Amino acid sequence: MVQLEVYGYARSTCTQRVMILLEELELKYSFNEVDITAGEQKSKEFLELQPFGKVPYVVYGDRPLFESRSILRYISKLNRDIEDLHGGVNVDIWLEAESQNFNVPASKILYERAWKRAEDGEPDKAVIERSLKELESVIDVYEQRLESQDYIAGDDYSIADIAHVPTIYLLLKYGYKDVFKSRPNVYNWVKLILRRPAVRSVLEVTK
Repeated sequence: MVQLEVYGYARSTCTQRVMILLEELELKYSFNEVDITAGEQKSKEFLELQPFGKVPYVVYGDRPLFESRSILRYISKLNRDIEDLHGGVNVDIWLEAESQNFNVPASKILYERAWKRAEDGEPDKAVIERSLKELESVIDVYEQRLESQDYIAGDDYSIADIAHVPTIYLLLKYGYKDVFKSRPNVYNWVKLILRRPAVRSVLEVTK
């Protein structure tokens, strides 16, 4: 059995992406908490592992890995015998779409609503409004995409869906349910992916 270690912060969306994949594949792993609220990701010891000082950092066998979406690709590809969550070119396209289109405005909204406020900063309403419009235009594309299929990359659940999960969950938590609910195909997809046992087990820590 491959030795698998995860260094991350359990409430980090990037860490959660990786953990959801590992739970879906039922891979055994050890989890090492890196408290980013205390700046542990910038410690000398951690920077020797991950030079950019970000989580997660994963050791898969003797292979060090970082950048959450790259980790999803690598581990899912090597474990297709358990379940093929890696898929083909459509999965890769929509994994990139999540990174370059969905995540950009979503992260700006969540920074203003959650992390900035946690640091005693005032949310910038103009940034939220602009980002929300951008996000809604992306979700409109998703609504059309999901008209004839259950999952974002096709008929099967994949790492492209997993990549979206933690951010969608936080958007729902911070009051943006109507953004999804007003688009029935997207909302059905959201309910489908959030109900998965592996997803629920990882997101439980954020309640």
